[in-house]
Amino acid sequence: MFNDHKSTNRTLALFVFLVSLVLYMLTMAPTASFWDAGEFIAVAHGLQVNHPPGAPFYSLLGRIFSMFMPTSYVAVSINFISALASALTVMLLYLIIVRLVREWQPDPDAMTGSDKIGMFGGAILGAFTFMVTDTFWFNAVEAEVYALSMFFTAAVVWMALKWSEHHEEPYSERWLVLIAYMFGLALGVHLLNLLALFFVALVIYFKKQDVTLLSMAAVGVVSVISFLVIYPFTVQMLPSILDNITRASYGLIGPVFFIILIIGGLCYGLYYTHTRGHRIANLVMLSYTMILIGYSSYSVIFIRSIADPPIDENDPETVEAFISYLEREQYGQTPLLTGHTYDNAQGRINQQEQVFFPRRYSPQHLQQYSEYSSDWDYFLDYQLNHMYIRYFNWNFIGREADIQDTGWQAGFSESPYEDNPAHNNYFYIPFLLGLFGMIFHFQKDWKRALSVLALFIMTGFAIIIFLNQTPMQPRERDYAYVGSFFAFAIWIGMGGVGIVELIKEYARGNKYLSYGVLGLLLAAAPLWMGYQNFDDHDRSERYVAPDYAWNLLQSTAPNAILFTNGDNDTFPLWYLQEVEGVRTDVRIVCLSLLNTDWYIKQLRDQWSHESAPLPISLTDQEISEITQSLTLHEPDTINIPVNKELLRNAFSGDDAFKEAIGVKPDTSLQLYQEGTDFGMPVDSLDNEVSWYYQGRSAGQDQQGNPRYYTQVQDKVILDILETNQWVRPVYFANTVSPSSQMNLHSYFRFEGKAFRVVPKKHSGAGGYGWMNTDIHTDRLNKFRFREWNNPDVYFDENIRRMLGNYRYGITQLAETFNKMGQPDSAAKWLAWGEQKIPFHHVQDNVNSLVLYAYAYAKNDATDNALELAEKGTEKIIDDLSYHMQRYDRLQDRIMELDAAAKSAKQSADLEAQGRLRSQIQNVVSQRQSLGNEIGYSISHLTILQRIYYMAGEDEQAGALAERVNGITMDRIGLPTSEEENKAQIEQYNID
Repeated sequence: MFNDHKSTNRTLALFVFLVSLVLYMLTMAPTASFWDAGEFIAVAHGLQVNHPPGAPFYSLLGRIFSMFMPTSYVAVSINFISALASALTVMLLYLIIVRLVREWQPDPDAMTGSDKIGMFGGAILGAFTFMVTDTFWFNAVEAEVYALSMFFTAAVVWMALKWSEHHEEPYSERWLVLIAYMFGLALGVHLLNLLALFFVALVIYFKKQDVTLLSMAAVGVVSVISFLVIYPFTVQMLPSILDNITRASYGLIGPVFFIILIIGGLCYGLYYTHTRGHRIANLVMLSYTMILIGYSSYSVIFIRSIADPPIDENDPETVEAFISYLEREQYGQTPLLTGHTYDNAQGRINQQEQVFFPRRYSPQHLQQYSEYSSDWDYFLDYQLNHMYIRYFNWNFIGREADIQDTGWQAGFSESPYEDNPAHNNYFYIPFLLGLFGMIFHFQKDWKRALSVLALFIMTGFAIIIFLNQTPMQPRERDYAYVGSFFAFAIWIGMGGVGIVELIKEYARGNKYLSYGVLGLLLAAAPLWMGYQNFDDHDRSERYVAPDYAWNLLQSTAPNAILFTNGDNDTFPLWYLQEVEGVRTDVRIVCLSLLNTDWYIKQLRDQWSHESAPLPISLTDQEISEITQSLTLHEPDTINIPVNKELLRNAFSGDDAFKEAIGVKPDTSLQLYQEGTDFGMPVDSLDNEVSWYYQGRSAGQDQQGNPRYYTQVQDKVILDILETNQWVRPVYFANTVSPSSQMNLHSYFRFEGKAFRVVPKKHSGAGGYGWMNTDIHTDRLNKFRFREWNNPDVYFDENIRRMLGNYRYGITQLAETFNKMGQPDSAAKWLAWGEQKIPFHHVQDNVNSLVLYAYAYAKNDATDNALELAEKGTEKIIDDLSYHMQRYDRLQDRIMELDAAAKSAKQSADLEAQGRLRSQIQNVVSQRQSLGNEIGYSISHLTILQRIYYMAGEDEQAGALAERVNGITMDRIGLPTSEEENKAQIEQYNID
């Protein structure tokens, strides 16, 4: 087999590709996922416009993959793009490692058998290890841009090495031209691919130039200039230049003429450099032309926006809007090298002084910034350690859990997350292999090793500096660094090569020993990692996101206006409407976008399928004014009248309803009158909706008085409520934050998964409003729960938290039945809820489990209550024991730091004092957070103790108190009698 290098190499590459493709297809999501996947599928299928800066080439590719597919296969066909691109990336990684090894090895046909075993075996080891890494596998099984972007990066690296091998042959420059075209195409997917340019530059440099300090500096300068020419000049500044020229020429030079000028200039440059024999200049011109050809996919954004599709984010149909879209203006500016930063002495952002390398610039995160002594402290501890090294360790050392902000572990220490599906132990094996491989690579071929190091740094550390991330990110961001993990996987392959080299040197190249060691390495790294990671990366039966969207849409009456919170509330709904055509009569209003002028105007002026434009009375001028800045708000009572005569007429018939919402009665569009009323007589409604609105907290003024403000979305919501005159149904998703619900709880009617604003006040309504059990249960009976009760389906933290939201809604329904004197109905719906969404894994669902068990107990379903209580007790006890041990260790650490701080004060060591103060503050913050966790555990155990008392299990309740008091050493404990327990429960206000 090893006699013919080319056929062997191709066969093994195909083998690597097929294994990867099969793995990703087996674990691929069958439909839309949470976060951006739903948006990408909806946008690609309908060639619409997604969030800035867009991914037009990805959308075109998604359209090709899905355009001939039945509706039920559209999502999986677009998901398949990621699986296919990822499998190709793994194959290219194998080929890259082989080519890197050949840089120092002799001709393949002259290599010894041991050398071939090392080269092919090491390449397979590196490729398969990367195949099952946490981050790359996550990206490979859903519709996102990162898998395709990683493919372009791998392709560019491989092509650079391909050029390197043939650089002395005629026409070898075609590989460089092709690389430029790949860069251009990749701009229409994601900008991360562009960072591979520095790897390409070093590969070219080491082949064409002698290594000197001056030439090394020169290639660095040329690389940076090349990068800046592509981004930001070509991507962002070129459209701005077009706009400036159009303005300066008073419209004489428009977009078409400007494009003709650019094309003409490039053609002349190509002709001139070719005819005059300027080979390098001609290559540069040709490469830049190819980049522009690839970048031209962005014309799709401009063209499709003009068509006003339902998803048209930022509405980039004018040159000005298109420039704003490309520059991501809606996300604000992030300082990189200079800017204002947090001042520890002042406790705020110092706007009077600009500093170098500002890291703490966000006014919304002052409390978090105060925990760090300086910008460098914040950069090293949070941005570098927490937001990169932690992710790196997840992939090559081990992951602790899938809970937000949890750390890494190798498998050698105890952890409270042993039962978490994402608790994955690698025992440092991939990391040590990669570390050894890096050292081995630098020994054998320091030039190519330095090129790989540049790729590793530019796709890792450089991104950290560029992103300049703020604290409290809404989700983990490891997907941004997958290029860095790709580079490290090259060294894992080199580690395998190096180990076989050692066998060759010290065991005389024993073939069987080489095979045996490679087999052991394959089992210890990719096979073991795949085993560890499979359960938390298998999404083959996960339908939660589209079912969540279905349930939310089915919770609303026809022609409803539905306010949603953000990505996970909105994108699955967009997918369901745009791809599957479900409930397109409902107008989804994303509150995070409702703070932008373009979105308000779209809602006001445009139809979306069967949904008419929204009742917004604001003019363009008023919209421009309110979106310019935040304004202070004076708390006051808001009154909106209820025109009952108008409502009677609107609800009297189909044509009357159309006329009331501003639609011509003779329209052919089907708008249903049924269900648009409130399900109660119009005369029973209040004459006006009146409530006190305080606004959002804006701190205090100089006199210490509280201040409040309103966001743009708050003003638009109020305008819609007033202009709508209660004709179209208005809903808030029950995941919308309380601060965005406008304090309307007294008028909320809980229907399935949404709150309908009904002009009928209920003084006793809580955070979930009031409930009509007939309407609510009717909504629940329409819900979908595909595979939600399958114990083998993995639900990540985000989904588990969402399931808790469902369970809380069911306990609210049971509580309502209980107050109505219908405990049997309450118990029936609790059982229905547990059947649809069972507690298979306690994990971080402790709160919903405890409240669910307590709801059972209150409705005399004793057996169900005790079963859940038993399931939760041991988990909470284990957590409490672990947290108490950590709490005691933190106490000891604080004492040590206090002693060190006193010593530093006595010796007048100001630098040490500042460093120790920061450390003490950080540890105290950890202790406070841990104290809160301990308090939650005690509260949950107190409720479980109450369940035991209610079930007549007094002995078990007492034993639980003794266990808890023993763990806490009587510093905090459970009540010791039923009377004390009952009194404590009353303070929790859960009855």
